[in-house]
Amino acid sequence: MSICLIAGAQQRDLSKVTKAEVRPVAYGYQNAEQGITTPQGGDYLGGLYNRSGDILKTPISSSSNAYGIYTLDQTILTALPELNMVVWGNRAGGPMGATGNDLDIVYSTDLGSTWKNHTYINPQAGLMFRYPSTTVYNPAGNTDPANMYAIVSGPYTNSNGWAGEYFGSVKFDGTTDYHITYEPIQTGVYINHLNIGLTVTPNGNIHVASDRINGNATTNSPAGWEVLNGAFNQTTHMVDWDLPRTAVNPMLNDDNRIDASDLAFSPDGTVGYLLGTGIDPDETYNPYGMEWPVIYKTVDNGANFEKIQPFDFSTIGIFNELLFPTSANLDLVVPRWYNKWKGGNRANGTTVDKNGNLHIAGIVRGTISIHADSAGYFYTKEPIYIFDVFMNGDGTWNAQLIDSVRSETVPAENPFKLDWDQRIQMSRTDDGSKVFVTWADTDPKLWGGSVTSNLQPDIFTWAYDINTHKYTLAVNNTQMGDYWGDNLWMRTSKVVLESGSDYFVPISTSSPSAPGGTADNPMIHNYVSGIGFNEAEFTRVSVKDIEPSLSSISQNFPNPTNGMSQVNVNLKKAANVSLDVCNIMGQRVFEIPSAKLSEGNHILTINASNLSAGIYTYSVIVNGERSTRKMIVE
Repeated sequence: MSICLIAGAQQRDLSKVTKAEVRPVAYGYQNAEQGITTPQGGDYLGGLYNRSGDILKTPISSSSNAYGIYTLDQTILTALPELNMVVWGNRAGGPMGATGNDLDIVYSTDLGSTWKNHTYINPQAGLMFRYPSTTVYNPAGNTDPANMYAIVSGPYTNSNGWAGEYFGSVKFDGTTDYHITYEPIQTGVYINHLNIGLTVTPNGNIHVASDRINGNATTNSPAGWEVLNGAFNQTTHMVDWDLPRTAVNPMLNDDNRIDASDLAFSPDGTVGYLLGTGIDPDETYNPYGMEWPVIYKTVDNGANFEKIQPFDFSTIGIFNELLFPTSANLDLVVPRWYNKWKGGNRANGTTVDKNGNLHIAGIVRGTISIHADSAGYFYTKEPIYIFDVFMNGDGTWNAQLIDSVRSETVPAENPFKLDWDQRIQMSRTDDGSKVFVTWADTDPKLWGGSVTSNLQPDIFTWAYDINTHKYTLAVNNTQMGDYWGDNLWMRTSKVVLESGSDYFVPISTSSPSAPGGTADNPMIHNYVSGIGFNEAEFTRVSVKDIEPSLSSISQNFPNPTNGMSQVNVNLKKAANVSLDVCNIMGQRVFEIPSAKLSEGNHILTINASNLSAGIYTYSVIVNGERSTRKMIVE
């Protein structure tokens, strides 16, 4: 289906829309104010450069197939920066050992150069481990890996299919303190894989979440999240698990569907966020009915999760600058998270910085229409961008452009028989002062246009400094090097390694153990060392350093209204200001044309006397930056 639009006044090509497939981007976006340039033809290395000669892949484990490391819900790599240590855990098998139903835990203590001490965990008789998460508990002051504990969780199967979840701890010395709990799946539950965001905080608390799906293989429905919390007991050398689990059910539209779930905690463990994307039925949280972040916060070690205060993401300036507007209102840009659609296993990266603020890295796109009959459509010619969308700490949010998506997703009809997207993931320094985004993408410009889907992925990285508000260039780390286009099923650690002024992102990639193999054949998992940034590379000015003209806008008063209503606008400096009012369909029903206003306070008056009763939005546009509020007409 295509819809023809006329949008000449916006100087944007809005001629086609499509339902939910990533398209090749249009190169050439420039933003001089932020110092970002995407190359326009010719030499691809114009601003996005590589360092492939510094990279080394080291085989660390194997598995019977790719499925044990495929989903991004799982925790696979864990870094302990203070010990230069990285730990890997996976469902083992293949040429490097184990049966295919066991867990393998291996570690490095030299920044990933060498790996040792495979610890194999065998399931209870008749059971098979699947989709595991693995992380590490290190007792305070300990520097000996033999005294550390692997924390594991995930689902298990038996001969009849999904049978339950396992969780527990295993000492790295492989001889003692082997404690795994097997919890049979509850009656009426189809899937409850306990492997989302497995985390050990500095205070010894342990957290892991699951997407609960009730029903059976034929008929099933999402039932929100469940969170299992625990604490390591220094006396028993076991984890004391808090049962029953904490249940969080947002009750969303679209049959309560939640996508891209994650669980992330602050560096000190005092603040945690449980999140995904979905359609919140509360118009205060989601005025347009699009897929937006659904976020719950805990400040009591996961015992309770409370919904965060609402925020209208359509007011973020960079979205209004880069994303296409709705067809009904060319001044209204409605951002939409690109996680829902079939194909690509689309996930977001998440982390929490030093200030306890959540970051979500993912693809955000413009929406063609907010009408219910066409809510599933995007523009084909809109460039596809990855953003870091982050909390400011005062209830508001902002976003930073990271890079363009260069290739289409890979459909399952390929030699590997698995689909995947750019596998966007986030990491941070141990103290949370820097955040990192890593993704795998194929650039058709480097393959002569013969490859347009993400079948030949390179490893891309980008980073942001919380203290200075400076960020790095996006880097293609593997192009034209030994590992050019050979970085399938990439995984990263939630924390990076540090060496002096260098920051290294722990990364793994996987490939068939024999040429021509598919995702169903034995896999070799490789640690990728040498990817990261130096302190001197944080040079770009972030959106937080660009002084806005707008200081604040007020809620209209009175509200509700059936006549005249006023909005107070405070400007930090002179600016062009306009106002428009839209109905729930996105149609403009009232406007105040743009005019140059001086620094200070100004009152804008909305005449609602001719409007029908209902819910409307009004937007104040200041030098192109939009701020939107909801108003009610009686």
